[in-house]
Amino acid sequence: MLLQNTSDLITQVTRESLANGQAVDAAQLINGTVLVIGADALALYRTCEQIADPLGNGLIRSVALPQPLLADDGRFLVEHKAGYVGLAGGRVLLITLNDVQLFDSKNDALRNQNERVRMSLAF
Repeated sequence: MLLQNTSDLITQVTRESLANGQAVDAAQLINGTVLVIGADALALYRTCEQIADPLGNGLIRSVALPQPLLADDGRFLVEHKAGYVGLAGGRVLLITLNDVQLFDSKNDALRNQNERVRMSLAF
């Protein structure tokens, strides 16, 4: 029997639409919640199905981004490994068990300097 161990905090990434029609990337986290990455905000939802709810049911929290994210071929999230998330345009998200942090570059993320946004993952 071959066992696969992984340190990835993201189990699946899908392309979704918000109730207003805005395209977003939805990253399913290992705790069952969904991190939604849009051009102008990050959000945390209880389930992927609740992302398009016009009443916002399932939204745990959201945070506006100081500068819009760029998309690469319609996607914001281009790579992920463990708690590292590479975004289009070179920006980086670091996901820990408690928070998600946005940095402008890999170097800033590596040094934990110049954090642009932080959002709690507690629910």
